[in-house]
Amino acid sequence: MPLVVPAAAATAARGGAPRSVTPPTTTEATSADGTKTNGAAHAADTSAEAAIAAAADVGHCHDGPSEGSSGSGRGGGNSSGSGSCNGNGTAPPTVPPTAAVAGAARPAAAVSSARAKRKPAKGKMNKGKKRKKESNPYRLASSVKEDHGDQLFSVQFNPFYEMRTEPKYVFAAVGGFRVTIYECVPSGAIEVLHVYVDPDPEEMHYTCAWSYEPATLQPILAVAGRNGVVRLLRPAEFSESRSLAGHGQAINELKFHTIDPNLLLSMSADHAMRLWNLKTEACVLILGGEKGHRDEVLSADFNLACTHVVSCGMDHSLKIWTLDTPRIKTAIELSYKYDRKTAKRPFTVRVEHFPIFSTCAVHRNYVDCTRWLGDVLLSKSTDNQIVCWKPGGPPRLDLNEKRSLYLGDTVTILQRFEVPKCEIWYLRFAVDRGYTTLAVGNQEGKVFVWNLQAKLPSAKSNRVCLETKKCTSTVRQIAMTRDGSMLIAACDDSTLWRWDRTSPSATPSRVPSEASDGELDE
Repeated sequence: MPLVVPAAAATAARGGAPRSVTPPTTTEATSADGTKTNGAAHAADTSAEAAIAAAADVGHCHDGPSEGSSGSGRGGGNSSGSGSCNGNGTAPPTVPPTAAVAGAARPAAAVSSARAKRKPAKGKMNKGKKRKKESNPYRLASSVKEDHGDQLFSVQFNPFYEMRTEPKYVFAAVGGFRVTIYECVPSGAIEVLHVYVDPDPEEMHYTCAWSYEPATLQPILAVAGRNGVVRLLRPAEFSESRSLAGHGQAINELKFHTIDPNLLLSMSADHAMRLWNLKTEACVLILGGEKGHRDEVLSADFNLACTHVVSCGMDHSLKIWTLDTPRIKTAIELSYKYDRKTAKRPFTVRVEHFPIFSTCAVHRNYVDCTRWLGDVLLSKSTDNQIVCWKPGGPPRLDLNEKRSLYLGDTVTILQRFEVPKCEIWYLRFAVDRGYTTLAVGNQEGKVFVWNLQAKLPSAKSNRVCLETKKCTSTVRQIAMTRDGSMLIAACDDSTLWRWDRTSPSATPSRVPSEASDGELDE
């Protein structure tokens, strides 16, 4: 496979500003000196000042009726002069200042103190206090656009580079007939390391997976797609080592055994899965047949102990297969003794027709992604949600026998993670190796992240939306580092977006839902 070095450049833009807050509408009045005051506060001040003036006038005579009097009980009569007298010349009774207008005629000092303690008008903010900015656990570090213009269906980090003494964050992205390997550098940029071009220009790669050579510890990258051929690449040697052929149709996903780096599982549109031994290039096992999937197998995953495989597909079903049987264990051992060059006949492939668990009760449409989460499972369909469930549960008494046979084994639904605008198939989510973070993209270019360690992981308040105005294309897959500190989103418009965690202690549960509108940092 020839090596091509394209001119790929990361784009950068200025950082975004915090969200603006529009204060509620308030009624304002303009005073005589031209200053604006709140309508309710202005009316209260006018009433209080009138009451004080009325209290000050008590005990004084006027030539006519008292203007602006507020019903204080004072009588008005004609007066022939000024002085402390009524119209009949008799002295008026003494009235305490507070009795002139009930509750209004307070001393000037008391009024000033009340004004000082009065709360600011609604919609106004104290000038001395600044609103606390909402923090986001991830920031948009950089992006890159490939020049072939094809959809990027898969992106995967190499977990073995992260385990070295000096860790490197290397990932692969596949789209069209090209495979590109990148490195995420500490500055926040994405740098191109290698580019591979498939010999068949009509090939369309759908998936990729990382492993390593046990003898040399050199990385191995497996890629596959429309042609149904698995190609094994050696990035350290800039070459393609081998190819594995056997599937009759396209390969939708690849998954390496988490304990034995030589074992590779491929999921195909021919309704079956195949387990390969890379060391001897032998096909060890076929999962499918009589009780297997009835349509394309879209996704599968090993559990931590690698004793079981969960698979899902276009037939709306989820199936669990066991690898912990003497028959399958013996087949794997014999595959290591097989020598293609000296053998007189091909390796005898074992076929497993019967899963130990099968259900259609979780989803009602294509199931395009599934992952183990400890002893429970996560799966996604086109119904705008990721479901956390476990096998087994009480029987459904409300179903007739025919419907019960169609749905298969019973399940217990544990959580439902709502994902807006996720109505098309082949959108893959990601979970970090520590089972602490879940991430998935949607059709609008947004990435949703959940903290799986929260008390209620599926709560909407625990969901963080990572978005930028520059990314509006469908996010096909999310790749995540082992600790969830870095996310890569692969999109239909040939773009890759890098999101970095702002601090090691930051978790998605610390910010409100859909709180960010990130922009590229300078």
